[in-house]
Amino acid sequence: MIFYSICIIFAFKKVKIGIMREKIDCFLPCDNISTIEKILEVLLKSKTVQHINLLVTEEFATNNKTPEGCCEIVVDNLTSTNTILNIEENTDADYVLLSLKNTPILLGLYALERFLRVASDSDAAMVFSDHYSVINNSTVKHPETDYQDGSMRDDFDFGQLLLIKARLLHEYTTQPSRTEYKFAGFYDFRLFLSRKGCIFHINEFLYTEEEIDTRKSGEKQFDYVNPRNREVQIEMEQAATAHLDAIGALIDTSNYCQPDFREQEFKYEATVVIPVFNREKTVADAVKSALGQNTNFRYNVIVIDNHSTDRTTEILNELSNDERLIHIIPERTDLGIGGCWNVAINDDHCGRFAIQLDSDDLYSSTDTLRQIVEAFYKQHAVMIIGSYRMCDFDLNTLPPGLIDHKEWTEGNGCNNALRINGLGAPRAFFTPLVRQIQFPNTSYGEDYAMGLIFSRKYRIGRIYNELYLCRRWTGNSDAALSIEKVNANNLYKDRLRTLEISARQQMLSGKPDIISDNCLQRFFNRQLEKWDYAHEHFRDLQNVKSRELSCGDNTIKVQFNPARMISTGAEIDKKTIERRPCFLCDKNRPEQQMAKSIDDKFDLLINPYPILPTHFTIPAKRHLPQSILNNYVEIHNILSRYKDLMVFYNGPKCGASAPDHLHLQAGTSGVLPLQIGWQRLNRNLDMIFSLNDNENISVINDFVCPAFVIKSRCEKSDEEMFHHLYKALPKHENDTEPMMNIVSWKHNEEHLSVIFPRKKHRPDCYRAKDDSQMLISPGALDMAGIIITPRIEDFERITAQQAESILREVCISDDEMNVVVDKLLKNKSADKTDVKSVPMFKKQPQVTVGIVSGQKIHFSLNKPYLAKGEEILGQQTVEFSEGGILWNGNQYRELTFHPQSPDASFSLFDVTIGVNFHWERKETQVFLGSLRLVVEADNICAINELPVETYLESVISSEMNATSSLELLKAHAVISRSWLLSQMERRQEMQEGGNNFFSFTKNDDELIRWYDREDHTIFDVCADDHCQRYQGITKATSHHIVEAIKETRGQILMSDNAICDARFSKCCGGMSEEFQYCWEDSPKSYLIAVRDDKGSYIPDLRKEEEAMKWIRTSPEAFCNTQDKKVLSQVLNDYDQETADFYRWHVTYTQEQISSLISSKLKINFGKIVDIIPLERGKSGRISRLKIVGTEKTFIIGKELEIRRALSEAHLYSSAFVVDKSHVELGVPQQFDIIGAGWGHGVGLCQIGAAVMGEKGYKYDQILLHYYRGAEIKKIYI
Repeated sequence: MIFYSICIIFAFKKVKIGIMREKIDCFLPCDNISTIEKILEVLLKSKTVQHINLLVTEEFATNNKTPEGCCEIVVDNLTSTNTILNIEENTDADYVLLSLKNTPILLGLYALERFLRVASDSDAAMVFSDHYSVINNSTVKHPETDYQDGSMRDDFDFGQLLLIKARLLHEYTTQPSRTEYKFAGFYDFRLFLSRKGCIFHINEFLYTEEEIDTRKSGEKQFDYVNPRNREVQIEMEQAATAHLDAIGALIDTSNYCQPDFREQEFKYEATVVIPVFNREKTVADAVKSALGQNTNFRYNVIVIDNHSTDRTTEILNELSNDERLIHIIPERTDLGIGGCWNVAINDDHCGRFAIQLDSDDLYSSTDTLRQIVEAFYKQHAVMIIGSYRMCDFDLNTLPPGLIDHKEWTEGNGCNNALRINGLGAPRAFFTPLVRQIQFPNTSYGEDYAMGLIFSRKYRIGRIYNELYLCRRWTGNSDAALSIEKVNANNLYKDRLRTLEISARQQMLSGKPDIISDNCLQRFFNRQLEKWDYAHEHFRDLQNVKSRELSCGDNTIKVQFNPARMISTGAEIDKKTIERRPCFLCDKNRPEQQMAKSIDDKFDLLINPYPILPTHFTIPAKRHLPQSILNNYVEIHNILSRYKDLMVFYNGPKCGASAPDHLHLQAGTSGVLPLQIGWQRLNRNLDMIFSLNDNENISVINDFVCPAFVIKSRCEKSDEEMFHHLYKALPKHENDTEPMMNIVSWKHNEEHLSVIFPRKKHRPDCYRAKDDSQMLISPGALDMAGIIITPRIEDFERITAQQAESILREVCISDDEMNVVVDKLLKNKSADKTDVKSVPMFKKQPQVTVGIVSGQKIHFSLNKPYLAKGEEILGQQTVEFSEGGILWNGNQYRELTFHPQSPDASFSLFDVTIGVNFHWERKETQVFLGSLRLVVEADNICAINELPVETYLESVISSEMNATSSLELLKAHAVISRSWLLSQMERRQEMQEGGNNFFSFTKNDDELIRWYDREDHTIFDVCADDHCQRYQGITKATSHHIVEAIKETRGQILMSDNAICDARFSKCCGGMSEEFQYCWEDSPKSYLIAVRDDKGSYIPDLRKEEEAMKWIRTSPEAFCNTQDKKVLSQVLNDYDQETADFYRWHVTYTQEQISSLISSKLKINFGKIVDIIPLERGKSGRISRLKIVGTEKTFIIGKELEIRRALSEAHLYSSAFVVDKSHVELGVPQQFDIIGAGWGHGVGLCQIGAAVMGEKGYKYDQILLHYYRGAEIKKIYI
């Protein structure tokens, strides 16, 4: 049936005279009156029917008379959005009956009444039913399957008739953002219905339809991959993607995890897996096809013979003379194909990659295996899916020929997979991940289930050329299936999709998976499966006895662990060590012990005598003595790769049972008393050595034993500070290094290393000969608060006083600690250099802007650039690899691409804007100037270097609208330039040992923290709002903006011969704030409180009663405006997502606010009882805030810390008052926060300045209104 895109209503125009309850409007496609005569007769007589509408083509309407009692609606096609809209325009009933086909249909007795009754009783959005089908003059039952969340496939069979709730049809057509589809209109509509209510299946045969598609199931199943349907599939994918986004199940592939293919050692690189049952006709061909592969790696073939009863087993035995063939007959008799896969995958012979071959099928060439294995490494995927050709037993091609599944795209294939019923073949899997998940034990859809689960977190790779021959033959089980079998298969895959959607929704909402998904955990689990001795000890550890001892504010755990006697009782004198073989050397390890290579120097092993739930030993690959100085950096590297670990070091006489073999240890992080109490300990550190704002050495004061902590952000700083500390530690005569234990872990971006200086190997009680003997030999874990006792008598009798005394005995004394501190301070003083003054700029300076950072960066050079002496053009990719930058197969420490023409630009993909703000998103952005790529920590940072004035064009374009008044743009150019040059000066000062950018004060009951700019060390400013929003030339620069920058070129604000730190925010709320209330306590004469209007009266908003009055009202101010024209000058599209800014209101329940504050501050407040301002600035912004809870009272400040604590992102400002209500037993159940302004409020108010510009103020008047006492000066031409 052909339709045309014209919408004309024929016959008569329907007049809506009111909705009649429980009535139906019918919509029937028609291309032949005779096909609908029977149903028209029934509908015209039915009391449930209000109107009958025929959906016809223009040609049909012109050449045919409209049947009596009907009207005609001309539509383009049945599946378009336009048709849905036409139906909506022509219904005023409660329900719409829609026929999906133009074939004859016969309603059952009272079928409409039954449809209507079920729709009403279920309150469903849509109902459908089972029916009879007439196939080749024979009537058969055609049951349907129930609809569920996972019934997203676009070929879901509803039958011919649907009853739809008309109210939802109207709601669908009035959506503010609706996409128009030519082919996916109905699909998009039914997905919408599924979000709004139930789609209900009536398990009753309510009508009879004539089936016109009589092909076998095996011929129908590939319709969706037919290239002729590609345009349809593109639209279907678009609708499915929008639906997943709407239900919170859309996967962003940019967040995918990267697999570590070397996480375990394998004898074979690949294994072909062939499950088989009774395939005597085909199995030999399949096995020979697998064994005939040409590869440059070792592979084998595992055939799981599922108790065949024909000659299959005999044939496999005949082929077994090839040692690569592993023939397994499982013990179990209840296995499906998925169960057979699990037997193969978990077998010791299985290789790193497991590759599918069905017992009916063949590989297309001898190169298939090699192509698949190469694809794993090239595409960084955990699953590879190839393409296959349908053929008969003689390999003649059958329709539709090559099945390549090109509907799968790199960016959206994982989401589109929920719309289709298959992924393709052959399928290959990364074995450790399959062992972690395991196939479902079914014989249909088991591979699809794995693909969905993998695609949640990992990339699935594709090979689009032919790899595989899928043979169809008479005995093939997939050739023709009954409707019952088809329904069962579809129902199962719908169920898989339902599970996957639920799993994705939970994952995206932050719920952790039940199984820890990381390579170390998989290595750990596999080792326990293969090594019973270690498994037994880890199992025993779960039942080990433990006690807690209270030592003041600290808790010490005591663990009874008899398996540790081998370590605690170890003699480490030279003669004993020389007599025993080194148990850490590879040649002396147990055969069952697996090793994972960490890098060129170290392996990772499971410790068979564990203290921690997960416990590893990390020995050097060479037999070297225990020594930390030149190997300390390994701790940093391990934590950078495995963030969930805690790494520790025992010195040669400080708990190391193998001092002759260099090794570290690692294990579960977060279980040591030192870590558990870190939040408290961290508040009372004494910093004694600092490299910069975030990297320093401090003394831990409040723990059981004295210690130092090194806080670092990068490997270089960590190593440098450790070397300083190492040199200051005492070293005893004849010792190879200072005695110490180290415990390290990672907290967010911060590396923490706690160093316990020692003076003694074991306490006196260890060697005691009387009842005072205790076999306790402290190592790093003991020092961190878990004392190990291998004897029960020691475990039961040790007291808190004894435990503390033992640890203090082996540590250096307080006086010795002071000596170390003095040495560190002297070293710091000796290294310190004088701060150099920064001269005025003689000419326009160059600015370096940090754009994006990551392990991999994609970019495109849009015009020729020069790098490493070569001219480069087009798309490029760089990756972090082994401490450097991998580009075009070569490794560099730094790369710079120099433009070869003034208009040369480069594009950076996936640049995040609005980091940690409510408008955060990713964009492709385009930049002029040079592109420099440098290594920072374990990432590559992309830096754009360009002239300041060019940079400002982008900043003003990003911050302001081109329609802004010229005076506003000029004012903004001056403050942006001033702020930038000020930050460039400060960065240079920091590099030369000057002021820091970040500070705080804290104690047990108070944390006052202020955030200046980001601590940028390798560039001047970042491209995000934390500095100034910079998007290169992504956002077109208007002539208006260029003119503003040109007219103010080189102009900055100055005060007292210094460049002004020209702060600005979106909306001051009527009164600007003073600098010291938001940042350090150093007032700036030009950043004072200013009333944002022409008046001079300034109420004292530091007083609570004045602040409450001010905030609860809406005083006149420049920034108090709803003028959309003015607001659009300042608020870009993503900023305009915030509708209220001058005065705003946020409501929290008790549960919400207590959870939010406790989560943000990492303090258990219990229930929040009160939120009390203790200090306000002159704009009413709170700079100190007391939070009173049932469990804890705590004070926080300054303004940004307060805003972060009271919102998932940032509260609009800290100028607010709090209303408490619904008080139960003294605890408010609701908190209403009423606030003023948006941002810190210091300096220029952007919205206020925009209003001033519209009112005719000049740019110098605007500037001097907000920056009182400042001067505008030109510092370069």
